[in-house]
Amino acid sequence: MLSHRFISIKTQLKFILIVGAFLMSYQTLAQSFRGIITSGANACQIDGDNLSGFHKPGYMFGIGVERSLYKHWSVLLGIEFMEKGSRTSSKDSVLYFKWKMQYIDIPLVLSFKAHQRFRFQLGITPSVLVNEKIDIGYGYQTPPFKDDAFNVLIAPAVEFFPLDNVSLLLRYQYSMIRFNSQVPNTIPKFHNLITVGLRFYFGEKNED
Repeated sequence: MLSHRFISIKTQLKFILIVGAFLMSYQTLAQSFRGIITSGANACQIDGDNLSGFHKPGYMFGIGVERSLYKHWSVLLGIEFMEKGSRTSSKDSVLYFKWKMQYIDIPLVLSFKAHQRFRFQLGITPSVLVNEKIDIGYGYQTPPFKDDAFNVLIAPAVEFFPLDNVSLLLRYQYSMIRFNSQVPNTIPKFHNLITVGLRFYFGEKNED
């Protein structure tokens, strides 16, 4: 049913508007910034939900800019559409459960170029909840509880560059604060996820 579509038309339009504004801003800064497009997949779990293992797959897509700071250092700022959540390991589980949460993340990342092909990074990611659904075996439904609209995650990462302007991204993220503070009488819950992605850089390469 249309009402059960997980990504609502309203959510898609919001993301398109944000991307459009971001791209227009990039055009005015193209002389000093490099553009970034990232696409990948998440392996997710939620600490505190009594499930274990990174069983919940999710997708991610983002755009961003990179600004060189000094020698081997640079800073990255982006906007990413992220799917997080958790699930039981199998649909045949006695207590089947799937939890999908969609966020718009705004990662701010400090990057260190340790080698021509490797970068090590540490980021802080403000995260805004735009949609969530749960499935206990009868299809996705709106949950009876309301989770926090805002979360913050810490995000160490490493990039490997097989080509000058293309990298493979491996990133770990963990919530610095619980995301269910508005739900009474419940165990604190935290996002815990690993991202593997492909990243493309556009514009003049920053030379060290």
